[in-house]
Order: sequence, then structure tokens, then C-alpha cells
Amino acid sequence: MMGRIRPKEECVGCGYCCIQKPCSFCKIMYPEHVADGSICPLLEWNGERYICRLVMMPGKDGNFYRYMLWVGKGCRNYLNPWRKDVRPRRGIDDV
Repeated sequence: MMGRIRPKEECVGCGYCCIQKPCSFCKIMYPEHVADGSICPLLEWNGERYICRLVMMPGKDGNFYRYMLWVGKGCRNYLNPWRKDVRPRRGIDDV
């Protein structure tokens, strides 16, 4: 059914959003990584999931990045093929 509203799913830390569509902050800070398809240096694998170091910052800076990047608002990509395959990736072509 077209246009059906689906509930947002909890983020599993698969890295899909950040790797496939780097945020504006990554594009500004690391344009060379975006240009060559590399993973943003601020996105790190912690052994279980990806975590953005920007949103882990304490205080007002961290609050700003969490707000701007919609942290905690749930996964909005319903066709994300990585949700069930959370693992370290090498770049945008690592499927």
C-alpha cells in the first residue's frame, strides 16, 4: 500500500545512514572521505555497532549534534538491508 505510515524502528547501529549518505558535518569536515567513498573518520565501530563521535560529545556540543542528526528519533529507512547484518564495513559498496 502506497503512503502507509510505518512506525520508526530503533537504530541498531549498522552504519547504513552514515556510510551511504554522510551527514553535512562529515561533508564539511572530511570532504576527501566523502569524495572517495570512505567511511567518515568520526564514525567508529565499537565491536558491536557504529557510533558517531560527534553525538557522543558531552554538553552543549553533543546536544547540538544529537538534535541536528535526529539521534533517538528512530530509523527512517525502511528498506535498509544492513539492519539484519550489523558488522564493520569498508565503505559505501560493502554490501
